[in-house]
Amino acid sequence: MKHKLVPLLLCLTILSLGFGGCAALRKKPKEAPEVRLGRVLLERAIEYEQRGQPQKALQFYEAALAVVVAKKKGLEESLLKDAERHYQRGLEYQEQGKYSKARREFLVALRLRPDFPEVVELLKPTLPPPIGGYVVHEVKEGEYLSAIAEKYYGDHSKFEIIARVNDLEDATKLYAGMKLIIPETTGVGFSDLEEKQSSKPPVEEKSTHETYEEVGLAGSEKSGEDPSLLSEQEVDYDPVEIYQEQGVTLLEEGQYLAALHEFQKVLNTDPSRKKIQEYMAWAHYRQGEVFFNQADYLKARDHFYEALSYDEEWPACREYIKRAEDAYKEVHYLKGIEHFEEERLKEAIAEWRLVSKVDPNYKQVQNYLLRAQKLFEKVQELKEAP
Repeated sequence: MKHKLVPLLLCLTILSLGFGGCAALRKKPKEAPEVRLGRVLLERAIEYEQRGQPQKALQFYEAALAVVVAKKKGLEESLLKDAERHYQRGLEYQEQGKYSKARREFLVALRLRPDFPEVVELLKPTLPPPIGGYVVHEVKEGEYLSAIAEKYYGDHSKFEIIARVNDLEDATKLYAGMKLIIPETTGVGFSDLEEKQSSKPPVEEKSTHETYEEVGLAGSEKSGEDPSLLSEQEVDYDPVEIYQEQGVTLLEEGQYLAALHEFQKVLNTDPSRKKIQEYMAWAHYRQGEVFFNQADYLKARDHFYEALSYDEEWPACREYIKRAEDAYKEVHYLKGIEHFEEERLKEAIAEWRLVSKVDPNYKQVQNYLLRAQKLFEKVQELKEAP
């Protein structure tokens, strides 16, 4: 009978530490079958090795390794599928002329699969053949880029040349009065147009030199290389750019902690990046809101402080910090009173100590603590008395 009481007493002990104890145990995530199998096999291998049975140990080590290899293969296949999915989505965006979104998808695909040849090829800054001249076209109401390409090149599919030269993020978002540079390139000309200009535009217009500098041509001119030899610019891929793009994607998807992780990789390389600091501030702020709504007030407060470290003039952060601390103190203050009334002195003391740690002068917390501690000591004395 005595042995049967042991589990009951153990459970009661856990309950005395808080009602969430048993519930927390029940919520422990199940171990995946392959993980459990690998762990058991490894334990058996170590056991045989310690017994001085190397042959048996080797067999179990090999079996455990087979499980790990199978798990690794499954993860690799999953990553490849995800990379392919982002690649296909990027192609869809590219066909729609949404180049910024397409590039983001390609960067995610490349991060998942760094040796993705099609993506690497797509992300190389391809340059049009060398220009002979250009015109400046003013967009009319309701005019599409494909129609502009048809007008100047006689081929609506060449709208990508215009989009690339003008660094358009989304070819569908043109507006009336917008000015676009339409370059004349090898194999693509418009010599019959009267508005053809020299390659040096007026001061108020954007020059072809400035435009092509954005995609790498101007750099080759400065270095003395022949631009006519550069039909394609070969570049090494910058992983920092991938981190930034991935961070922005995660931020937009509401995965703020993951976004912070990516942005931090960028800052580890270049702490001076102002845009990344702005992203960090915003991600910390939004994660603070998440924790606040989950009633995890101290974590929320910490994220609002982090946001302020990147942008010290943010009144909403300061307001949230005050609200988070006030809510935290009040919640634990009231929990302490509840425990005290139920004669659960240990739990009441623990709650009020949390309040006192944040604000020792909060309401009557010091008086309550003193009373609860004296009562607790008296109860202990009575329990220990013969």
